[in-house]
Amino acid sequence: MKQFVVTIGRQPGSGGKEVAEVLARELGIKVYDKALLQEAAQASGFDASLFEKADECESNSLFGGIFSIHGSISEYLTGGSCIDNDKLFEIQSETICNIAQSESCIIVGRCAEYVLRDHPAMLSVFLTADHADRVQRIMRGENLEHDAAVEFIEKNDKKRRSYHDYYATTQWGDAAGYDVCINTSRLGVEGTVEFIKQIIAKRFSR
Repeated sequence: MKQFVVTIGRQPGSGGKEVAEVLARELGIKVYDKALLQEAAQASGFDASLFEKADECESNSLFGGIFSIHGSISEYLTGGSCIDNDKLFEIQSETICNIAQSESCIIVGRCAEYVLRDHPAMLSVFLTADHADRVQRIMRGENLEHDAAVEFIEKNDKKRRSYHDYYATTQWGDAAGYDVCINTSRLGVEGTVEFIKQIIAKRFSR
C-alpha cells in the first residue's frame, strides 16, 4: 500500500479520538493530535504551552490574537514582533505538511484536510453523532452532569467551527469539504474504523 494520510475532523462527543487511535493501531501508523503541537513547538523553537493555548482557537479569540503576557513577553518575541495565532497556525500547518510527506499517518483536527488539500493521497473524514450519544460520551469522558455536558458541546462546537472557518475556505462539518462524513451513532467506533479501512484499501492499495 502506498503512503497516505487520513485527516479526521470531528464533533465533540462523536468518538473522533477513539476512532483515530483504534484506526492507527490497526493500520500500524501514528496518530497526531496534541502530539502535533509538541512537534510544532520543537520545530519552531517555541514553548509548547504557546501551541496549547492557541490550539484550535481562531486568530482573534485569544488575547486579541496576540500573546502579550506581562512578565514573560520576551519569551514570545522574535525580531521584535509578538507571535500571534496566525503565525502559530502557519508553523503548525508546515509541521502537518512535513509529517504527511514523510509517513503514513492520521491527523486529527487542526484544519488538516484544508492544509493538505493538494496532497495526492489524502482521505478526509468528518465524524458526527446523534446529540444524545454525544452528550453521553462527554458525560463519561469529562465526568460532567447532563447540563454541563450539553454546555460543553455547544461551547466546543462553536470553538471548532470558528477556528476552522477562520483559516479554511470550506465550512466545518459541511459534507462538501470532506471525502467522507460518518455518523458514528450508526456504525459505532469499531464499525466506523472498519468502514474507513475499507475506503483506505480501495483508494490507496493501487
